[in-house]
Amino acid sequence: MKKFAKIVTAGLLAGALVGCLSLAGCGGPSDKGGQTASTGSFDTSAYMLVEDGKLTIGSDLDYPPMESLVDGQPYGFDVAMMQEIADRLGLELNYLDPQNFDSLITQVNAGNTMDCAVSSITITDERAESVDFSDSYYDSNQAIVIMKGAYSDKAALNDASITVAAQSGTSGEAWVAENLPKAKYVPFTATTDAVTALVAGQVQAVVYDQPIAETHVATQFTDCEVLEVIATGEQYGIAVNKGNNQLLADINACLKAMEEDGTMESLREEYLG
Repeated sequence: MKKFAKIVTAGLLAGALVGCLSLAGCGGPSDKGGQTASTGSFDTSAYMLVEDGKLTIGSDLDYPPMESLVDGQPYGFDVAMMQEIADRLGLELNYLDPQNFDSLITQVNAGNTMDCAVSSITITDERAESVDFSDSYYDSNQAIVIMKGAYSDKAALNDASITVAAQSGTSGEAWVAENLPKAKYVPFTATTDAVTALVAGQVQAVVYDQPIAETHVATQFTDCEVLEVIATGEQYGIAVNKGNNQLLADINACLKAMEEDGTMESLREEYLG
């Protein structure tokens, strides 16, 4: 994988500039986005930012190919997407050190440590009580990961002798509670630690998001396999603190423009295959 730099490649940046100048969704007049038609830039004066001139992002950075650390730098689809959005907004992208996933919504709600949380976060009614979500940018499902050949179906996991793991605060955790009530459940702060425990024989299954599970078993944890993909129909969104309405509107304007000008498809091809 290519290391993600804080500045996008020249080709992608050129494409972003062309898209911003040519599309109303990013650079043209709009009653939604706060753009300046003559320059193709956004008016950021109405944003409530943790640090002026910067878009500060919180993430657990432990979910490849969506977000992870590569050579100590944030890398992945979500990271590249946020770099593109920051560039279009005229802000410097600032990723914080990896955060615990189950603290992200609380921190965004507080509004004093991060402007957005972008960490493959499923949009839910419960989370939307604390933060505002952007339009969805990725559809996902859950997956059950086991050691190769250990079980034939998920029904075998609903047993008191089985220990199932998930990342704390995730929709995978919620799925286990609802669908495997007889199994012993163990929460982990990081998904990678949960899968490592699976390989070590400490748990018998891990439930987490499909794209990350498929990446893990194909690259890092090749002795494991996806037992089953669970069609949960989840959608990822960018979490923004409530009241930061102009920032949210402009993020949505950029997401729309990126879909229309082909940038999102290019990012999907590069990072998700």
